[in-house]
Amino acid sequence: MATVRVNGVDLWYKFSGSGETVVQIGGAVSGHEGYATITPGVSEHFRVLDYDHRGYGLSSRPKQRYTLETWSADLAALMDALEIEKAHIHGGSMGSFIALDFAARFPEKTDKLLMGAGAVAKCDAMGIHMFRVWQDVASAYGAVSEQLARELLTKAFGRRLLDEMGDDILRETLAVLERNTDTDVFIDACQAMIDTDVRDVVPNVTAPALVMCGRHDILTPLDAGPGGAGARWVADNLPNGRLEIFENSGHGHYVEEIDRSVEVILDFLAS
Repeated sequence: MATVRVNGVDLWYKFSGSGETVVQIGGAVSGHEGYATITPGVSEHFRVLDYDHRGYGLSSRPKQRYTLETWSADLAALMDALEIEKAHIHGGSMGSFIALDFAARFPEKTDKLLMGAGAVAKCDAMGIHMFRVWQDVASAYGAVSEQLARELLTKAFGRRLLDEMGDDILRETLAVLERNTDTDVFIDACQAMIDTDVRDVVPNVTAPALVMCGRHDILTPLDAGPGGAGARWVADNLPNGRLEIFENSGHGHYVEEIDRSVEVILDFLAS
């Protein structure tokens, strides 16, 4: 197990493949495991750096307040420690929140920017209500609970996948939660997404950017309500933004459309 100490914590990391470096930032639930379906395909053409951000998986989980700024600063320090001057930055789900924040704060370290499972500059009322429900369920039952796992599944995946996988996906989700997150960290992660409003800095992110979103994503939607800014808004307001819609997916297109996710990512990185 490889770890490196940055900003007072130990971060777990793993390299796969060779070539230009693609850094993959985990989400609010699964840490680096959120990329298990696509890392093999992407690493056939690039050097992929998977890591667990502070509070998740195999990295340190200090008792503290967790914010996007903390995670962005840790990623910058991790790249310095691993002597990565510049990389393609890839974030999925909450990782897309962090990736966008990172690209705005550290443009000199960002080559291309990829945001999967939706990209949000500001949550609308629906998004805020959903994340508050997650906080309430986690507070009442714990992050590693069947109650939270069921709530996450119904927001992350489409009906077809849930029917096909049955109770297997519930068991897998519980195992992922147990391996990767704690209740306090999960609640803070939800609050970080609730508080996010980076609309003012999005036009300043000049890196070529890919926004990927499932047509049926209700968690980080293609089109937010008038009080928010969803995936389409982010793509339209990035100076070099491109939007890719996954017609047969909800939030979890890395699972629901694996091959196409890899194809779209590789096409963007090669362009």
